[in-house]
Amino acid sequence: MSPTERYVIGVALKTTRLKFMRGPHTIYDGIMPAGTLHVTGPGQLLTAEFFEPCDFIHFHVLSGYLRDRQNAAGVEPTKATSNPNDLIIRDPLADLLGRTLVEDNNTSDECYVDSVGQTLVMHIARMELSPPTTNVLPKWRLKRVQDYVEAHSDKALTLADLAAVAGLSRMYFAGQFRAATGLRPHDYLLHQRIERAKSILLGTDMGLAEVALTVGFQAQSHFSTVFKRLTGQSPARWRLVVRSERQIPAAPVSREEPGRPQSATCSPSWSGV
Repeated sequence: MSPTERYVIGVALKTTRLKFMRGPHTIYDGIMPAGTLHVTGPGQLLTAEFFEPCDFIHFHVLSGYLRDRQNAAGVEPTKATSNPNDLIIRDPLADLLGRTLVEDNNTSDECYVDSVGQTLVMHIARMELSPPTTNVLPKWRLKRVQDYVEAHSDKALTLADLAAVAGLSRMYFAGQFRAATGLRPHDYLLHQRIERAKSILLGTDMGLAEVALTVGFQAQSHFSTVFKRLTGQSPARWRLVVRSERQIPAAPVSREEPGRPQSATCSPSWSGV
């Protein structure tokens, strides 16, 4: 429950997959990229169900202060963000401001924290967003596409392939998919491939080139570039760090018959700010 008379501004510092609900209403369901800004109004009951590790930083802002900043910015009461409850948007500045507090260990400097918070609030106060003009992809079509991607992410999927699964033209599908998930279809496919790669990296000692081919990349260099862009670390570094954090030993080298599969499992860990 968000505090009475306070907005809660959240900034996702790590890409995650979750479902947000306010009361009985679903306001987000899917992959939330790092850098996503979301705002919850005062006194709102918000339920979040996470399906991947997450990392957020939250700012609690007096509703009167936000209104004052909107007045100072000259935002008209009729604008879409005059009451930004349930606002969810990818925002590079919000991402940068959140990371300056966490990565530079500035949370103990109250003056610095106040300055960052004031900048973020003024940034939100100045937003003037038009209501969405693109329909959201219906849940049953979205589920069909998500299931197809999960089963075929190692294949060379095209926009036409996914649009055909959804039963829409490429133009309508691309817009509706992005409205539903916040991601372009190609970006969603890359996220799914990287998530599958993470499981392989943790559960096996498979070489990086083989991991890349297994999850659908044509070259290790492209895989490593995308992996670092989405996680902030190279695949090898990520495997080393996460195994150390979760105290997972290196997967044993098989001494069984050639070709006999080896398996390893690990429990997910959850973190948040």
